[in-house]
Amino acid sequence: ITCPPETFDVSDASLIIRSSDLVDFRVHKSVLALASPFFRDLLSLPQPSESESIDGLPVVELSEDSELLNTLVSFLYPVRTVIPNSYEKVLHLLVACQKFEMVSVQSSIRAKVDRGEFPAPKGTEAFRAYAIASSKGLIPEIENAARQTLDHPMTFEILGEELRLFEGWALRDLASFRKRCKDNFIVCLDSFLEVQPPGPSSIWVGCPKVMPSGPSGDWVLPKWLKQLLSRYQKELKVQKFTRPLDIHSRIREDYSIAIQNHVNCSFCMGIHTAKGSTFCADLENQLAQARNKVTYFVYFSSTTRFTSRRYAVIAALFGLTYSGLRNR
Repeated sequence: ITCPPETFDVSDASLIIRSSDLVDFRVHKSVLALASPFFRDLLSLPQPSESESIDGLPVVELSEDSELLNTLVSFLYPVRTVIPNSYEKVLHLLVACQKFEMVSVQSSIRAKVDRGEFPAPKGTEAFRAYAIASSKGLIPEIENAARQTLDHPMTFEILGEELRLFEGWALRDLASFRKRCKDNFIVCLDSFLEVQPPGPSSIWVGCPKVMPSGPSGDWVLPKWLKQLLSRYQKELKVQKFTRPLDIHSRIREDYSIAIQNHVNCSFCMGIHTAKGSTFCADLENQLAQARNKVTYFVYFSSTTRFTSRRYAVIAALFGLTYSGLRNR
């Protein structure tokens, strides 16, 4: 049995919580009970006479390791918050809060991630974060990680070893979420391929390089713009997994290349000079909104899971000791 990995010393401790790697944290029962209904119910149970105690303090053995408990306990006292060194450890910290019903601590952890004070997933780490969050039932983290995966291809090469972390339903739901985002992109592009007023692309009607091809009064998009929007649609229909769903982030660059290849048309260059920037920003924003408004829905199985608090009551009914809670 050792002391916490970082200095943590409270006076008048009334309880010892022991990590899975045998590190003892001396804390106050009242502090734990205030932060966690799980511990409040557990500590209200009579302590069996054969239970372990050290210096007269009862011992509660937990399945969490000392690194996690060190961070968790630092949220309960006015000391420097211990920062996890990876987003995966943040997820396991959130799982512990869920287990112990530490709602306010869980909210504080999420706020620190949002502010950049705690690690967040970067790049393709989003797939691993999604798989872990899905297996642990961390709803906000599932949604956030799923959305971040859209910026990367969803292929075996990208998933790699992380594929082993996925439960079947989680992989299926991520693919479904991706498909719904792709479908929304296509619908949005359809609206920009619509040339009739008040469609956003109607400002481009009048290009002399395409107008002579139809009867007078026909509404026709310039070929460069129609090809650009149609190319995106084609890519989306055949490559929803092999390419990132990030059209909104690269549309401005592709638009610039396309219009530059059409510089000899005074009509299109005039529209570009007067309204091109606004049109491009509108297209960019509409595509981003089309992706962002798709919600990831989590479907829970019908199997009922016991909450941590219920387990404390069951522990009393079956005579489990404090130490009997370890690894359960």
